[in-house]
Amino acid sequence: MLLELRVRNYMSIRDWQSFSMLAENKVKEISESVIDISEVSVLKTSIIYGRNASGKSNLLNALRAFQYLVFQSAEFKVDEEIEPYEPYLLNLTNSSEPVEFSIDFLAIDGFKYTYSIGFLKHEIVYENLKFYPKGQSAILFDRKIGKKIKYGEYLTGKKKEIEDLLYPNQLFLSKVGTEKNEQLKAPYRFFISHLFISTIHDTEYDDALIRIFTNKMSKDAIPFFKENLNRLMRVADTSIEEITIKAEDIDRSLLPKDMNEKDKDDLIEKYKYKIRTIHKQFDGDKEIGKVEFKLSDESTGTIKLLAVGGLILEALANGQVLIIDELDKSLHPKLTRALINIFNSKKNNPNNAQLIFATHDVSLLDNELFRRDQIWFAEKEYEGCSHYYSVADIPGIRANSPYEKYYMSGRFGASPVINQNELNFQF
Repeated sequence: MLLELRVRNYMSIRDWQSFSMLAENKVKEISESVIDISEVSVLKTSIIYGRNASGKSNLLNALRAFQYLVFQSAEFKVDEEIEPYEPYLLNLTNSSEPVEFSIDFLAIDGFKYTYSIGFLKHEIVYENLKFYPKGQSAILFDRKIGKKIKYGEYLTGKKKEIEDLLYPNQLFLSKVGTEKNEQLKAPYRFFISHLFISTIHDTEYDDALIRIFTNKMSKDAIPFFKENLNRLMRVADTSIEEITIKAEDIDRSLLPKDMNEKDKDDLIEKYKYKIRTIHKQFDGDKEIGKVEFKLSDESTGTIKLLAVGGLILEALANGQVLIIDELDKSLHPKLTRALINIFNSKKNNPNNAQLIFATHDVSLLDNELFRRDQIWFAEKEYEGCSHYYSVADIPGIRANSPYEKYYMSGRFGASPVINQNELNFQF
């Protein structure tokens, strides 16, 4: 589970900024939104608002960049640029300083970890990982540029072997993906298997997600996935009676002749399964049977629900942290509310999955849906830098306050100031 993310000098984020999923002690409403685990109280869902270009997406992209470095930097070649190095450029000092990320999380082994990195364009400036056995902080490893890595007494197994294979632009933790160290598998897996970040908005991306879930359904890779997805589509009032999976023949002779046979097999396996939707068919007012549609015959909203629904069901099944930029895109507000409530349900969320998303849908600003510490805002300062805060940080806001009204009136900040009188166009 994600506990807290801290970011400095990344894109529009100049100074240290923090986003927390820890429940505030002073906030007592909606207890179903909180889980007590490993001696901390953690929020199951959180929502982020802000005007356009305020930094909402940059906060999510910071976590995505963090995950990317853990997943990919082990494969970086010598002197290769660290692609996520995107410092704050509106201040000359920041433009040459390290980008810095730090995260607190609960891994699958039940321990709390704190993992921090700082990096420049071609090298890791520092990297350290600590955990909290018996509630006390203990270093697993501490790496600083130009110095030997320091190892804590708790870290056993491969260490020096990994260090000897490390380029300056690679993360030590990333090497766990290829150089086995049992004690570091749990924090490594948090980034690789238990964190999914979706910040792309296009049809091709949704199609790719649906294709992945289609293949998983064909192999029963996730128990009850197909049944649950069917139930979600029916409850969402899409008029779809059932989703089925069909294997289609792909003409092998149409594939490139210079492609080897294994690659052909992999490509055919990847694309041969297709989703079909089943609808009722009528003759006048009389139901006479069923009719099968291709997915391309369905509405944009239905296709979006399939993609998002698949992400949500996988997160619930595996206890993932699911982060989505604009969850509500192409979805009805009532449906978005229903998806949020799934995560707050003990029955439907037995593995403590979390949902974090950015939105512009003010109808979700409801004190029956979110606690004060679950509603976050991204605000951009005069100098162009972003900062983040929750409703719980604003003095004088009570649990029964009309959140939507306050936000639209500007009381919470983080909303655009538009002077209609200046919209004086010339033609």
